[in-house]
Amino acid sequence: MALHPRTGETALSIDRADGTVTVDGDAADARLTPLRQSDRAETVLLVVDGRPRVVTVEREGAATRVWVDGAPIEVDLRTDADLLLERFGLDVGDAAADREIHAPMPGLVLRVLVAPGDMVEAGQGVVVLEAMKMENELTAPAAGTVAAVHAAPGDAVAKNDLLVEVDV
Repeated sequence: MALHPRTGETALSIDRADGTVTVDGDAADARLTPLRQSDRAETVLLVVDGRPRVVTVEREGAATRVWVDGAPIEVDLRTDADLLLERFGLDVGDAAADREIHAPMPGLVLRVLVAPGDMVEAGQGVVVLEAMKMENELTAPAAGTVAAVHAAPGDAVAKNDLLVEVDV
């Protein structure tokens, strides 16, 4: 899944597949080496054009903070799923209720990442949906407990079908 960071007037699409990093669709002389990872943060060594940078990405609920070589930077970090939701005029936080996750488009459920009774954090993945030949991880809009799961792997779903309910 690609990441789409935006800082100031600069917006990029960065994808890593099969050991190759692409930036805006072009192969980049870049490599990532994981250094540390926890539930909320990941630190990697990013080498671009021979220049090393230590990058830390911390997630707290729906918020994302980024540091490069220890200096914080303001960045709006979105995933493919975020962009698709935006394209269809939806915003996870503005859903019908902060406790329901609906299919933003027709698709096929690839994986269900939670079960009833599981605790979830805001922004945590709950369902992976394939739509338009892309995998889209749908996330919990708020922290809470999974009350019900209405989808299973292999299910074909229509736009707005209820997939998961979260008690907040």
